Amino acid sequence: MSAMVSLPGIWSSDGDSALGWTLRTSSFGADEISNAHYDGSTYWVSVGGAGKLATATDPTGTWTQRTSSFGATLILDVWWDGTYWTAVGFEGKIATATDPTGTWTQRANPFSSGGGDFISSCFFGNGVWVASGSGGEICTATDPTGTWTARTSSFGASNVYGQAYGNAVWVAVGDGGKIATATDPTGTWTQRANPFSAINVRDSFYGDGIWCAVAYDGEIATAPDPTSTWTLTTTSFGATDDFRRLYFGNGRFGAGGLTDVIGTSFDADSTWDVNTTPFGGSNVLGIAYGTDGNWVATGAAGKLATAPGI
Repeated sequence: MSAMVSLPGIWSSDGDSALGWTLRTSSFGADEISNAHYDGSTYWVSVGGAGKLATATDPTGTWTQRTSSFGATLILDVWWDGTYWTAVGFEGKIATATDPTGTWTQRANPFSSGGGDFISSCFFGNGVWVASGSGGEICTATDPTGTWTARTSSFGASNVYGQAYGNAVWVAVGDGGKIATATDPTGTWTQRANPFSAINVRDSFYGDGIWCAVAYDGEIATAPDPTSTWTLTTTSFGATDDFRRLYFGNGRFGAGGLTDVIGTSFDADSTWDVNTTPFGGSNVLGIAYGTDGNWVATGAAGKLATAPGI
């Protein structure tokens, strides 16, 4: 194994999986950028504070603000299913578009408590949309422009922060170190034993035969089978390195978090490399990879950076 170098609040090996990040002009001003996503052929979409939503055909170039239909409400996530874009955020708002540069239409709030809710994440997999958020709620739809149906999540009143699909299993994560799985997201979500120290688990993703989940306090766990044993990865990420988002692309995992942290790894369960970022201390709130060969990281204070997915 290569020599490991400890740094304040972060951990690094020999840097084999580290990416070179370049700060870009985001068009968000001082408003945070929660996350970004690529449709696989044409557009990147980024979403965030004050209801802002922007598109770019090249994430290293110009990002253009669009009318989101969220007003001044924070948008937390965005995803694409091959036909529809879906964006979700505070006040239980959800909007869809076929062309992200055009009209975004608000849809009926799928959450039970109306405007008091936030929808933290949306994901499309295996023909189903899944959205999750405050109060332990998980909702599903086959058509995001139609009816969203609330499901029994097994999270109780604990917030659900993220969910993903891979290898025929859905995984959802949330407050209190909770992890749940489902083969059918419209049916039973089963809580699984997990190694997290009762902290907020913020995101999960599948790639290259392994599930990974990231949490507050810099904790990372992996499982070949998410319905069985999850194992904490031994790293030196610090207690202030609260991870927020996770993605897998081009053979590596990428995780972004507070205190200007981006970690990357080819294997997730052994070696994580620190990435030097141009965020200048701003929190990293989102990370994504596109098949155009770009990684995009987003964050506080309107920060957006790209890295080639080499």
